[in-house]
Amino acid sequence: MSVMRKNKNRIRLDWSGYMFILPAMLILMLFLIYPIVWAFIVSFKEIKPLELKNSGLFEIPGEFVGLSQYIEVFQNELFIKALFNTAYFGLIYIPITLMAAALLAVLLTQKIPGVNFFRTVLFIPYIISVVSASLIFLFIFNGEQGMINAVLMKFSIDGPNWLSNSLLAMPVIAVMSAWKKVGYFMLIYLAGLQNIPQSLYEAADIDGANAFQRFWLITWPMLSRITLVVSVLLMIDTLNVFQEIFVMTGGGPGDSTTTVPFLIYNEAFKYYRIGSASAMSYILFIIVIIVTVIQKRAVDKRLG
Repeated sequence: MSVMRKNKNRIRLDWSGYMFILPAMLILMLFLIYPIVWAFIVSFKEIKPLELKNSGLFEIPGEFVGLSQYIEVFQNELFIKALFNTAYFGLIYIPITLMAAALLAVLLTQKIPGVNFFRTVLFIPYIISVVSASLIFLFIFNGEQGMINAVLMKFSIDGPNWLSNSLLAMPVIAVMSAWKKVGYFMLIYLAGLQNIPQSLYEAADIDGANAFQRFWLITWPMLSRITLVVSVLLMIDTLNVFQEIFVMTGGGPGDSTTTVPFLIYNEAFKYYRIGSASAMSYILFIIVIIVTVIQKRAVDKRLG
């Protein structure tokens, strides 16, 4: 009898645990899992705005069209251009942020006066909202009254209208994004630097290695795993860049800064092509998975 009572108590305790996590699970299912499943189903349907307006929360209206929306997405010239624009942003943003974060982390591990102050100052941009950071850079790179052009005028150089130039607008957005995120990734590298054995540096000093050789032959290889994490996070940032585009350029000039997330937003909430937007979202998701797997294999091969 006593054994049966203990078993019943255990079952009661197990159910009580599930009851505690039930609210969190319901919220997760309603606001994360359900939208993912809903968008996947909708990517195979053509939904008219009026049908969507008159449908319930758990209804998925529209006509099933199979893979036609995915085919149309790849035939959409603006989507192809958005992919190239996103890649252009990443080619500028990822190397600048990654190298700046690593170098700043190495510098801030040195015993210099005020090192904690500099760490704090470099992290501050990360806690600023994207909208605020975008407005700051709108002022700095203003073609008529911006700070950059004012400095260039001191050297008798007529500065360009940065955000109205199809070649310069995306680099400005990438630099702003790097300025905002570099402090966060610097902290990740700082954590990685704490795990490198000092004995390696002592041996390098005995062998007469200079500062660059210590960094290139010891520090950078030992940070390979951290670099993989940072690279994946930077790639995700690249494939999710939206707010900066929305505030600073609105996708212009001439769609030169229209990225895939910005195009998905326009498709869904401006033109009400929900099915097309969902198809684009899942194509973007597949691209993220492929790039992440390639990055991981490249790092594993180099370490192996």
